[in-house]
Amino acid sequence: MFPLFKLKKSYYHVNAKSRFISSPLNVPSRTKRVWIGLIFDWLLILAMFGISQWFFLVPKPPVAYFRVDDEDYMRPEIPEIISSGVAGFLSGGVPLIILLILQVLFFWNKWDLYHMVTGHATSVAFSLVFTSLFWITVGSHLGLRPYFLTKCQPDVHRLSPDIIYYTADICTQPLKKFDFQGFPSGHASNAFAGWVFFVLYLNSKLKPWNGTAYVWKGLVLTLPLALATWVALTRVRDFRHFPFQIILGSLIGIASAILSYRLNFVVFGWFLGPGDGNDHIPARYQYLAAKKDVPNANGTGKREVEEVTQAHNPAATQMV
Repeated sequence: MFPLFKLKKSYYHVNAKSRFISSPLNVPSRTKRVWIGLIFDWLLILAMFGISQWFFLVPKPPVAYFRVDDEDYMRPEIPEIISSGVAGFLSGGVPLIILLILQVLFFWNKWDLYHMVTGHATSVAFSLVFTSLFWITVGSHLGLRPYFLTKCQPDVHRLSPDIIYYTADICTQPLKKFDFQGFPSGHASNAFAGWVFFVLYLNSKLKPWNGTAYVWKGLVLTLPLALATWVALTRVRDFRHFPFQIILGSLIGIASAILSYRLNFVVFGWFLGPGDGNDHIPARYQYLAAKKDVPNANGTGKREVEEVTQAHNPAATQMV
């Protein structure tokens, strides 16, 4: 009767060549039904973008309780330094555009291009969906913004010495759903999701840890992180977020980027490669290399076969 899904005989074989990709949940198979798997990936990515947008616009967060004498919520309401639209382009569009330019100039390879774009989109999608999920679940409890009471303008005639905590019903000015969605910071999560993936991708290509001692490689890898940090910290400067909201948003973005990169590029070792080995190899070549008939399996051309060979020969892929 069990299991309902019959495993291949080689699943637990320690010497099986396909041990790196073998899984009872590899459906659809990326070796037999390539395009179905790729389409399925993008349907999920687009679904995550759609769900996050729905979370942002539709569901109401839980009722918020606050003290009207809480000075933390009495910051002034000033114009934001970076709007949501600009932040989205700066964190999602700009790194992708730069990566596409670098791909055309230096790394041109169709599977590398595919996994680069897919990984970047997945990173941003993961970040958005989890950030927006927190907005509608705990956002009102941890997500009131520093200017909340300034915008709320509580009705002093309804205050009572017997009541400590109030709800938004006491406000004399209209509040938007956005005012209750401060936890975690969407600017921070998106900034780190986009730029950390950017850094991980370049880290694998530049090979900064191979002893070449090029200072410019360090700058290339750290400046994007400084930019992401600046985007996040502007939300503290314009009183849109508290520091803990920024920190949690940043961690969501970093985790999304690491997970997305790990899903799309071959990394032999603990979770992420050291940046001096084979962690630049697109995941597609892992599937090709696991098949005995690599040259004929998926219409693989000579160029792809050579790259699969190089993928398993670190000496052939060292980049200065």
